[in-house]
Amino acid sequence: MFKHLVTLRAAEEVDEPIFLHIFLNSSLNLQNIPISDDAKSVLVRQQFLAEQYFLNTHFPNTDVSVIFLNEHPIGRLNVNRGQESYRILAIALLPEFRRRGIGRSLIKDILEEAANFRKKVYLQVGWHNGSARALYEQLGFEMVEDKGVYCEMQWTP
Repeated sequence: MFKHLVTLRAAEEVDEPIFLHIFLNSSLNLQNIPISDDAKSVLVRQQFLAEQYFLNTHFPNTDVSVIFLNEHPIGRLNVNRGQESYRILAIALLPEFRRRGIGRSLIKDILEEAANFRKKVYLQVGWHNGSARALYEQLGFEMVEDKGVYCEMQWTP
């Protein structure tokens, strides 16, 4: 369990380098790809920008936050609080801050808020990400659809 102060701050334009760093270190494993570091940087930036474009286009009113631990940025959280339901679009922590209860605590806060409004919460998780799927199942999420590479999960208050 974490013993330090975890806070959220609404993302600002100046946070793009932080989000790019978090994206690089939490979403992809490029160590075994036989391309130069410069090419990897370009690839990661393109994937990051594509994800940002998709989220901004399909979920324009999403709350995007930087996760801080003792005033140091360690992750990102994107939550769409829709009229009918909530959707956790992204929760990512740098590897060295995982398995400390930080993500669990943040998700539990979202679930408590959603329960107060009697709203379901949805998210998608890759099949390869067994530890995240296990966490979501422990928190009461159930798989509602197999989408091939990832599954759609739902939490009902």
